[in-house]
Amino acid sequence: MSLRTGSMGALRVALLSATVIGGLPALAAAQESAAPQAASQGDTLDAVVVTGFKQSYANAVRAKKNAIEITDGISSDGLGRFPDLNVGEALQRIPGVQINREAEGRDATINLRGMPGEYARNTLNGQSFAGPALLRDNQGSPLGAFNSDIFSAFVIQKSPMANTVSGGLSGNVDLQIAPALSRKDGGFAKLSYEHNTLGDLNAPAATLGYNKHLTDDLAVFGTIAYKKENFRRDTIRLNNYDYLTSAMTGLTPTQFNAAYGQYFSPTACALSATSYCRSLGQALGLSQANASPYVTSNTGSKGTNGVWANSAIRQYTRMNVGKVWSGSAGFEWKPNDNTKIGLIGFKTDRNLPDTTQYFMINYVAPSSTPGAGTVITPTGTPIQTNDGRYLYESYTFNNINALSSTRLYSQRQKSDGVIGNVDWSNEDWRFAGALTLSSGSNASVETEVDVNNYTRPGGNGVSGSITTGLDDIGGFQYTTSPTPQNAIASGQTWTWGGANDPTSFYNNGTSANSTNQIQIQGTESFAKNELNSVALDVERFVSLGPIKSVQAGVRLEREKYVSTGYRVYAYGAQLSKITSSMMITAPFVKDFMGGSVDGYSHNWQVLNVHDFLDAVRPVTPYQSGGLSTQGFNIQYADSSYYDKNFTNENDINQFYVQAKYDTQIFGHGVRGNFGGRYEDTDNTITTLDRVTPPTDSIGSPNDFKTDEYKNKYHYFLPSAIFVADVTDDLILRGAYYKTYVRPHPRQYSPSTKVNPAQILNNSLSSGSVNVYDVSVAIGNNKLRPYLAESFDLSLEWYNRPNGLISLAYFRKNITGRIASTSDPALLCPADGSTWGFGALSWDGTYCNATSLSSASKQVHVNASGAYNLDKKTTVEGVEFNIQQNLDFLPGFLANLGGSFNYAYTMSKSPAIAPFPGISKHNVNVIGYYETPKYGVRMVYNYRSDYPLNANGTYTGGARSVKPRGQLDLSASYNVTDNFTLSLDAYNLTNAKRFEYENDHRVSRWVDYDGRTYTLTARATF
Repeated sequence: MSLRTGSMGALRVALLSATVIGGLPALAAAQESAAPQAASQGDTLDAVVVTGFKQSYANAVRAKKNAIEITDGISSDGLGRFPDLNVGEALQRIPGVQINREAEGRDATINLRGMPGEYARNTLNGQSFAGPALLRDNQGSPLGAFNSDIFSAFVIQKSPMANTVSGGLSGNVDLQIAPALSRKDGGFAKLSYEHNTLGDLNAPAATLGYNKHLTDDLAVFGTIAYKKENFRRDTIRLNNYDYLTSAMTGLTPTQFNAAYGQYFSPTACALSATSYCRSLGQALGLSQANASPYVTSNTGSKGTNGVWANSAIRQYTRMNVGKVWSGSAGFEWKPNDNTKIGLIGFKTDRNLPDTTQYFMINYVAPSSTPGAGTVITPTGTPIQTNDGRYLYESYTFNNINALSSTRLYSQRQKSDGVIGNVDWSNEDWRFAGALTLSSGSNASVETEVDVNNYTRPGGNGVSGSITTGLDDIGGFQYTTSPTPQNAIASGQTWTWGGANDPTSFYNNGTSANSTNQIQIQGTESFAKNELNSVALDVERFVSLGPIKSVQAGVRLEREKYVSTGYRVYAYGAQLSKITSSMMITAPFVKDFMGGSVDGYSHNWQVLNVHDFLDAVRPVTPYQSGGLSTQGFNIQYADSSYYDKNFTNENDINQFYVQAKYDTQIFGHGVRGNFGGRYEDTDNTITTLDRVTPPTDSIGSPNDFKTDEYKNKYHYFLPSAIFVADVTDDLILRGAYYKTYVRPHPRQYSPSTKVNPAQILNNSLSSGSVNVYDVSVAIGNNKLRPYLAESFDLSLEWYNRPNGLISLAYFRKNITGRIASTSDPALLCPADGSTWGFGALSWDGTYCNATSLSSASKQVHVNASGAYNLDKKTTVEGVEFNIQQNLDFLPGFLANLGGSFNYAYTMSKSPAIAPFPGISKHNVNVIGYYETPKYGVRMVYNYRSDYPLNANGTYTGGARSVKPRGQLDLSASYNVTDNFTLSLDAYNLTNAKRFEYENDHRVSRWVDYDGRTYTLTARATF
């Protein structure tokens, strides 16, 4: 490969040409620029490889050294590609970045420095923009919505300066599109073919790009990329674990105590969030007094945390089907030596309309009436887990609730916008302006159809056995009979379940008389985001001792987030048109989990969901209600309606001033800046408030009115950064700064929602006292941003050309994190607030509505809400990185190179709000061998275990993810100077993602994606 030499000043000019008002290092320009790129004046970067893996890593080293702030990045390999499956996979090669593989649809969300994705700010060429709107908090931006071919580089800015776009508490992720003048003339075309081994699925992709200097001072470029998505994920989910009860095992109290009493406490258990203590009375469904006659010397002899077994099993496959179109284009004009004018536009549309989820959901449904519910019989000997519970791995069952759930789960993520900038400078002044107009949207539309052979008195005929395999999913064994487990018959008369059972149809009039149930339900969730901003920046170059310039600026930003969402239900569907042929054997059942699990159930039926939905629509509207986008009735009584229909707007004014300095201390160069940023925000939330309690499970749109809430807050955010040249090749950086993150709009639930319905609590009621529950969701329209005071320190040794050894330390003290609580000690106001239950009292365990209670009746008020924590959370860590080209070695060894990076991250947080998603250890080992004709790169990524929050219908304790390692490979061959073939292979180790609850043997969730191979041909012209 040829090498180029020249002045470092030329490189700095190239970098400056792509630097916009945000001040991020222009890694993209270093990669694209045709300007000479070599070192002088003491810099070690005196050689740059033109294309390939070496260039990608060399560009990152070069940009890191020349930046003032602490950054890391990755650029295209010079072949117009990132040799990774998606943007998230590429970013995880950077120290401190972790990809979230729990995202099923390759959304490619990431954690930065261990913190959830929403703590980072995505920017485009240093400017804020509207990416695909997020649908939930802790989600992070779906970087998989973009085809990476439209980008030139990605930079992680870990220590922002005062002039940097705020909002990245963990850092800013800058997506870079190189400006037109910095690009080399010419075009490229790329064709790719992706093969996924799981399901033997294939998907083509194509990209076309062209850059042209119309004159020396005017250039244009454009790139358009298409990719089909066609991949699958298989999962085994053990959704819940329950302690055995006499009802569940079908045993009398005496029999149950004889068989299992040794694992249960003979006395009542104290309530504790961290204890699994279970009493014999709880297992028998009796009060302590009524359970006492059954207590023997055997009771509690082995433990008091109960004996447990899995009680909900899901086999699950998700098919992701759709396409992604992404494009970018722009021009740049230099009318004179002092002025540049540029415009960059971008657009992406990821549309997966046929994504479908297939579930086989069976769960234990015991009844208080002996023989009327599911009965399980454990086999073998229970093991003791590290939380004190005893756990059975295996049991047989009868009358289990047997359900097939097929869900059309359409996804669409969009983002588009333009960024224009003007720069003018001379020896004394620099003026810059930037304008951003952008929008984004996200849609998740789930339409669910369940065919249920449900548990009922007399039995439903479904029996079988389950072995979880504990922490070895290869030991999973699962059988059910008869075959088919689920079916629908043509010509049956189906009866709607009514206003209090609105999602259901029954095949014989009522639930009690029927043998089968069909449920039609679903969740439709939409979000749109608009972000427009204008920024002006002025810098005065001075010679005031060490001060070299004073810079100030203003940015006006307007954000608007519009949320829409609701649940749908079955009323009015034309079930007379469905046929038995719509229920088929799951088409993927023969290769489920890719052969890595042999014992899964083959007795698995699913619906041809498109045929079913086409048959049952159009539906009849229910009374005065409306229909969803998919033509089903909207369920207004469900919390999804009043929680997800709102508008959240922010008007943000930002001002900053900073001074840059450059001096000598004891003969060593020291440079950097210090300054501060002031921001004020006017926040307006327009939302629904219930004015009429629903009379049934459907409700009406007339039950609501519109309320408006206004918030205003402001912050001063100081920052200071220094860079010290310890030697020509050894650099010490330090940074102090404050920043913040606004709450995700869907963290707000502005209006308090009271459900006055008194629900009998059978587990707490006794013969003499009935206990009822009412619920309150407390509004949180005054949520504030969460802030962080951050400290960074980095030591970097540029030991040889394109080589780097660095060690960085960071610490973030975060205040105001948003936590949810239902603790009655905190949420039981004596005056009863405005909830309508009268005076309240906390008895040390429950919040009681005193005026509604009597000697024979107790009413518990169960309140929940979100608020800003007043206790601090600390996140700190160390990042080590070594990157070397070994071209000093003799012979063929000179073609070797690679890098190793390791991140250690830990957090300390209040017990009420543990920080999810942080892996203590994250490792990347990268090695490559590259010649002018071909190159090979291998990457191994390892992430240690990390905690998750329990969510959705996946009940039980909070989950954690086991450590996981993955090996990827990239190879390229230059057939000619203008034509290259490459092969990329992902997950060669065939790794799975494994979740557990407290102990690895309490397995919860195992995902399998298989291997992916991509063959690519690229031509330049």
